[in-house]
Amino acid sequence: MKKLVSAIAFGIMAASAAPSQAADSYHFKFTSANYAGEQVYEVQKKWTDNIKAVSNGRITIDLLPLDAVVKPADSLMAVRNNIIQGGMLSSAHFSGVDKGFGLIGDTLGAWTGDEDILKFYYAGGGFEVVDKIFQEQGVKLIGVQLTGAESIPSKIKIEKVDDWKGVKVRAPSGPVQQLFEKMGATPVNLPGSEIYSALDKGIIDAADFSTFSNNQAQGVNDIAKFPIYPGIHSSPTVHIFMGLKQWNAIDENDQKFLLAYFRGLALDTLLIPHMADEVAYKKAVANGATPVAWSTEERTKVRKLAREIWEDIASQSKIGATYLDALKSYYVATGRE
Repeated sequence: MKKLVSAIAFGIMAASAAPSQAADSYHFKFTSANYAGEQVYEVQKKWTDNIKAVSNGRITIDLLPLDAVVKPADSLMAVRNNIIQGGMLSSAHFSGVDKGFGLIGDTLGAWTGDEDILKFYYAGGGFEVVDKIFQEQGVKLIGVQLTGAESIPSKIKIEKVDDWKGVKVRAPSGPVQQLFEKMGATPVNLPGSEIYSALDKGIIDAADFSTFSNNQAQGVNDIAKFPIYPGIHSSPTVHIFMGLKQWNAIDENDQKFLLAYFRGLALDTLLIPHMADEVAYKKAVANGATPVAWSTEERTKVRKLAREIWEDIASQSKIGATYLDALKSYYVATGRE
């Protein structure tokens, strides 16, 4: 962890030494997959707003909230066609283009913790592999960030895989729903805005949704008093990318600056949500919630089921297979298999 933080901190220092030699200036519009006011969006916006100051006024980025210009599923095409110049969202939204993007964006059960994602990308070769995949789609990967540790609020106590049988759980479409089905649950696809009322009315028993602190802020933990935390299938990865043509038109020093700058954002998205979760956890317990932490044995069962999904996707997608090979190499290097 110390090496990871030191590497990212070096990136922040490098980024603060903004390039001043080139005469060009750049104005970009990026889209987020989060609404204004959400923790993830606010951290993103702090960094996109601040880039003007640290680049001596030469680079500005307007961050647009969810659906302000395009829907997340359409953002890859929109960036490639220069409708907008960049995005800050998980590649899982592009699974309609290729199933492999779903695996890249949400590698269920792959990570031992959020910092593991950053180690894979920034120290384990993951960045280079995913960047190559992105460039083949006409976009350039310039950074990754985290959403915070997942939490699964539940109205019933769920302590092991077998407890999911018959449970109605809100889950986004794709591999996550497949995982819950493998555990015997009944996935329900609902927008985040309907989760509170669906839990309150008994339409669902649990919800795969957001961080502990965000759920606490929305009052979800007050009605679903047995939140599983930390979650059981690990967090998605947020990818920061630009159109490849726009990237290639940028001065080389500015390219280096942007890559270093967004490494700093990665550190913020590791620390801020975790701190907020610790504060929210204390409040939730004081209000009568009973968080549930799964055993290593049960988490291992989840990972085994998740790996079946990885292999299935990789068998259908060259992109997925390329990514999975890189992930397995990371596992071998770190002694996990």
